[in-house]
Amino acid sequence: MGSDVVNYGFGLDFFIIMAVIIVPLIGIPIILRYLLGADKKKWFSYNHINEFHKKGDSRLRGLFIILILASMPWTINKPFAISVMLAVFTVVLLGFQTFAEWKFSSNWQNYKVSLVEIALFFIAFLGVVLWFS
Repeated sequence: MGSDVVNYGFGLDFFIIMAVIIVPLIGIPIILRYLLGADKKKWFSYNHINEFHKKGDSRLRGLFIILILASMPWTINKPFAISVMLAVFTVVLLGFQTFAEWKFSSNWQNYKVSLVEIALFFIAFLGVVLWFS
């Protein structure tokens, strides 16, 4: 009976922590896009700015898939290493998107929101790592 209370407490804490992480990751960029006049992003779609962005994005994704598969023998029992690799992958992809928006986008406000998204993701990742350690 005591273990049910512990599991309930952990589950409640987990959902509260996830809400504290996810709401700013989604909400702040939406508010910034509105305030800065940046283009709205469509949900569950990934619009490339031009052919350079499309090719670079697909090559980076392929490279990271190869790196993750090649490192599997060393990282299979190390979930922290896999998490760090995925975080680096996300930051690099967002950084490339920010560069493409800065260089090629017609609306320069887009790259500012992308920079904030990188910072928010990095802060959220650090928070999760510190919470689990």
